[in-house]
Amino acid sequence: MPRRSAKSLTRQAKQARAKTTVNVILDAAAQVLIREGYAGATTNRIAERAGVSVGSVYQYFDDKDAVFARLIDREVEAVLSIFGAGNGIPEESLMPALRRLLTVAVDAWSYGPQLYRQLEHVPDDALRRRVTEAKTLLSGFIRSMLETHRAELRVRDLDVATFVVVNASTGLSTNATTEMYGEPLVEITVELLERYLIA
Repeated sequence: MPRRSAKSLTRQAKQARAKTTVNVILDAAAQVLIREGYAGATTNRIAERAGVSVGSVYQYFDDKDAVFARLIDREVEAVLSIFGAGNGIPEESLMPALRRLLTVAVDAWSYGPQLYRQLEHVPDDALRRRVTEAKTLLSGFIRSMLETHRAELRVRDLDVATFVVVNASTGLSTNATTEMYGEPLVEITVELLERYLIA
């Protein structure tokens, strides 16, 4: 096995530190945005919350909107990774599969609906664009999943069923209260979808 040069190791270490710093800044931005709202979420407050200098924020981002654009990308990607091609369609029966996917998705969305509602106030259309992209990918995954489990379904139109599953799930999750978010939300969503798809 070829040995990596000292320069290569140093570059990798710098890249790892940079990635860590960016994630610390993004976490701080999420927390400040939830607490202060868009107008109050200045780069100074983000830097203070992150425990870095404001210069460090500007080293990686042009302005606060660039911070929020990256935050949107990170949050959407965390959920989409669950439905990526590598995961495939679950082989278990439909409702346990949906319950598991919803549970993982809720867990992946670390700041929940509070952050989503604040990100809606960011002037850039990054959130709207990324949510549209996410729904397209999610719809394809759910459509394939329903097709695989067609024999279990009461509904016959899979396109309509896909629309209902995707929009019911995302609508409930983005509008849930803090108390409802998590396991209670998963249970409500699964019960609703089971009554529609199976009962």
